[in-house]
Amino acid sequence: MAILGVRIEFYDKVGTMDEPSEGYLGAIYRDHGFRAAAVPGVGELFSLTSLRVGPREGHVGVEFTGFGPFLPVRFVEHYPTPIDDDGETPAWWDSSGEPSANVVVHTRLHGDEVLLRKSLQRFAQADSGWVGSFSYGTDLYSLWNELQGPVA
Repeated sequence: MAILGVRIEFYDKVGTMDEPSEGYLGAIYRDHGFRAAAVPGVGELFSLTSLRVGPREGHVGVEFTGFGPFLPVRFVEHYPTPIDDDGETPAWWDSSGEPSANVVVHTRLHGDEVLLRKSLQRFAQADSGWVGSFSYGTDLYSLWNELQGPVA
């Protein structure tokens, strides 16, 4: 078993695996949020249905790019846990005691405002574990903060 984090990056135009995506709009991510049979490699397909937040009947997905409910893995970021000579995690280490990897996928956002709101709403819930990263002052930044509700 592997522990995975996932980052979904949103772009105006998603490039093929051989070309970069263009027009970065922001991202949502959840570190250490998933268990997997293995860490997928770059180019392998990652199931977005595993990322559902909330009940199945309320699911509205992000826009797929031709692979059904999957997106190809664009990058894999590895987060090893340091150990000392005795195989123990050193006291100075302030992250997870378990090694993990982040899988990064690229997609577009819905052009329809209602679908965009529904799509982001399930990730923005305070107990979802997802974090949004959008440029300050943009419509997406405002929408994300509105969907998260008042800060306690």
